[in-house]
Amino acid sequence: MEKTLIFIVSLPLFAALWMNGTTDTLSATGYSTTDTIAVTTPMTGENVCLNCHDKIVGKKNKHKPLENNLCGDCHNTEIIDHSEAKTGTLKEVPELCFSCHAESKELISSSPFVHNAVQLKKLCVNCHSPHSSDNKKLLLASRKELCLSCHNKSMKADKTPAINFEKLMESRTLHPPFEGCEKTCHNPHAGTGRLMFNTPFAVDNYMKVSPDSFALCWECHGSDMIEKPKSKGATSFRNGEDNLHWLHVSGEKGKSCLMCHSPHATDNLHLIRTTVKFGSWNFNMNYKATETGGSCLPSCHTEKTYTR
Repeated sequence: MEKTLIFIVSLPLFAALWMNGTTDTLSATGYSTTDTIAVTTPMTGENVCLNCHDKIVGKKNKHKPLENNLCGDCHNTEIIDHSEAKTGTLKEVPELCFSCHAESKELISSSPFVHNAVQLKKLCVNCHSPHSSDNKKLLLASRKELCLSCHNKSMKADKTPAINFEKLMESRTLHPPFEGCEKTCHNPHAGTGRLMFNTPFAVDNYMKVSPDSFALCWECHGSDMIEKPKSKGATSFRNGEDNLHWLHVSGEKGKSCLMCHSPHATDNLHLIRTTVKFGSWNFNMNYKATETGGSCLPSCHTEKTYTR
């Protein structure tokens, strides 16, 4: 009985000594008794953040600060009270991102047209992981999945496209850059024109055409198709040696590539549109492909055939 009483009386003393020792240990490591994270490692040395946050580095491509164990470049590592689950970033996004990505800041701040994804909700983090990703450029998903996560319905009113690109992906013929939603044609951040093309591309139906009018196309195609009236190799759209691309775009009132071709996808071969827009009207192209050429019958002329 006497031993039991001594043990009970001693409990508060043992507790006080234990708490005092714990408090000293916490103070030495920079923690406080209010911290909600497990205190197993002192807040010193490399990779201490990763003792708890190891999952953010498990992807193939890593953000450079993370790869170099420089968590403090973006986060205030002195703040260790995680009870409110705050990120403790040194600056708010996007200014935090612009600390290193000055070229993106310059483009976005100087461009008259900025992608909505860069301006709304999570800003840069709408598309990019700040830590690691299995996708290039630290994208949260493949470029195709990412683009279609927003461009998957007809919008307008002027949030963006009036085209359901997800539906368009089901077309018979897909333009290769569109099929993978590559960066070849559009800048995903900002640009000088509403469609944020990487290089010049005229969208007017009629104009005096020069190679510069469609510089974007020459990233993949040869400009000979609109420069040479006669050719056997510049284009497959020819009647014998008569270059029919040149025929359509030459003169003071040349026609835009977009009048006949869809830049994304269509059910016709060669990306020929199913309809051609003339003012407020849409005329059927009535295009037919053959092994050696083809024919079309829009409302702008009678049926024309060509044979290579």
